[in-house]
Amino acid sequence: MAGPTFREAELAGWDRKAASYDGTLGTITPQAVGPLLDAAGAAPGRRLLDLACGTGAVAAEAARRGAEVLGLDFAPAMTAEARRRHPGIDFRVGDAEAIPLPDAAMDTVICAFGMLHMDRPERVLAEIARVLRPGGRFAMTAWTPAGDFFALVGAAVNAHADTTVPLPPAPPIFRFADPAECRSALLGAGFGEPSFRQLDLLWTGDGPEAVLALLHGGTVRTPMIIEAQAPEARAQVEQAVLRGAERYARDGRTVTLRWPALLTMAGRA
Repeated sequence: MAGPTFREAELAGWDRKAASYDGTLGTITPQAVGPLLDAAGAAPGRRLLDLACGTGAVAAEAARRGAEVLGLDFAPAMTAEARRRHPGIDFRVGDAEAIPLPDAAMDTVICAFGMLHMDRPERVLAEIARVLRPGGRFAMTAWTPAGDFFALVGAAVNAHADTTVPLPPAPPIFRFADPAECRSALLGAGFGEPSFRQLDLLWTGDGPEAVLALLHGGTVRTPMIIEAQAPEARAQVEQAVLRGAERYARDGRTVTLRWPALLTMAGRA
């Protein structure tokens, strides 16, 4: 019997974590919210779609800026949690490959660290272009591979895990960290020339254990390979993550990790 698809595995993961997920990866994502909404032009009266909205933290900030916000996510538990946390905002379950909106319905679309979760991002970008009015803006953020977290976890996995374990085929995690790739995909979907900004973000946590908690509680893609390991190998990976995190500890306890991101903005041609 075939295993779950990447989409099914992600959906199950996010639904398990919805109630406890803060949508912020600790202290890091809030640092990107302001630049993302500035690039998108979130302002009073603008109709804004938050795609892959999760538990609604970015949508809530857009609403505080006066935008007319709709949050869309494919995980029912995430949207339910978003409604609970932010009852004044419209959150719906929906497929980014078939956005349930008419053409030119939105002035702005944002996607905060969500494109890496899309099975077929070209379809998603085409849908975003469809629901944007001419001249509307799209802005997204994506993690880049240069950060300390990915280096730390990657070293632990490569040293102790069986990387041949079967996993659902997944889109490249850092595809939209590449400006050239972003440009090609956006122009192909009907957007104008994009602009880019590097965001130098920092994550902080209380000790190496916080890094391990973040790995399992704040992400879905990264732990898949760890959770697929035999118990002994999984324990070795986790111990290696803890040892690696100690190198980033300051004042003997607080761990600080560089976690850079790429902000991309393009207008609807």
